[in-house]
Amino acid sequence: MVLKRTFYSLLVISFFCIHSCQLEKNKPTIDSVFESIPDSLLKSKVKYAKGFDLYEVEKIRKLVIYQPELRENIIATFYIADSLTLSNYYDKEDENLIVVNQDNVAVLSATQLNAFERLDLLDKVKGISEAKYITSKTIKNKLEKEEIVELATNADLFVEKVITVNPSLIFYSPYRITNSHPLDAAGIPLIPFYDYFENDPLGRAEWIKFTAVFFDYDDFADSLFNHIEEQYNSYKTLTKDVVYKPTVFSDKYFNGQWYVPGGQSYIAALFKDAGADYLWKDDIHSSSFPLDYEVVYSKAYYADFWRIVGSYGDEPTYESLGAENGLYTNFKAFNEKNVIWCDARKTGYFERSPLEPHQVLADLIYVFHPELLPAYKPQYYHILK
Repeated sequence: MVLKRTFYSLLVISFFCIHSCQLEKNKPTIDSVFESIPDSLLKSKVKYAKGFDLYEVEKIRKLVIYQPELRENIIATFYIADSLTLSNYYDKEDENLIVVNQDNVAVLSATQLNAFERLDLLDKVKGISEAKYITSKTIKNKLEKEEIVELATNADLFVEKVITVNPSLIFYSPYRITNSHPLDAAGIPLIPFYDYFENDPLGRAEWIKFTAVFFDYDDFADSLFNHIEEQYNSYKTLTKDVVYKPTVFSDKYFNGQWYVPGGQSYIAALFKDAGADYLWKDDIHSSSFPLDYEVVYSKAYYADFWRIVGSYGDEPTYESLGAENGLYTNFKAFNEKNVIWCDARKTGYFERSPLEPHQVLADLIYVFHPELLPAYKPQYYHILK
């Protein structure tokens, strides 16, 4: 009798399992929602950025992330909505379904961490990386109170700490395009953040929309970005008709090579919009590339300005710059004291400037064409005294 009851119970359980699985598979797939919309009507919310697209249909956001510099390759696709909405759809790749507004996330990118702060979302962040380079007083205070934990430093990921914090999402900036990550096996959704590959200053700033979509903060992000866009284009208009465009070159000699920003790079775009004549503007590279000192010297010897972002610990004086490398004293920009300097630590340049391209542009315009912004106070760059 007991055996019969056990068999009957197993049969009932099996029936309901099979039935529920069948019902689940009978649900429409979530991608079919977007496939039903003609391409002519499905418009991305992204205007400048090349690394992602964002669509919305029936309160579901579709986030498509592309491989940098190879847009036809899709790295990941996420569907983001509230849990009730997502329950109406079936998708065999459940890791692509993200419930909006998670309360426990890790952010392993300083730039994106800045986006969380601007969006008033720091209460969601429980883990970060590279704490010693962060300039935000709010985040430092949270670290001291142990409301936020450091999960990585340099190239080291503290896997045990990650498991203890157990974030629901991990936002990170891959430095190499690979198919694996140390946390792949943990089953935590990994969200790659490729803002630093954007060469349009507004495209880089537009990644604030990327962050916001996971927390239903789209409208707030749009408002912030629209202000950035308006300010940037307003400053850009100031240099539209300038006749004199001073020549400029960038960066320093390092480890036997001088890494020069390419003519299609982020820095080159800022120089152009600031009304300067970048000496490598006709180069085809979108990132920095190495040249011998002699090549740079022969082209930049008579340049009017020299732009440098000071590393942590650099002393911002002409004496220290000349002592670092005597070859620097040969440049006209050095001798005429026209070095454009940014202190990376004091300004939080790498952390903050991607979401303030309008401020960076205004700084450069003030250097190249001070008459256009006579009362302006620089935020990041200034002429080294």
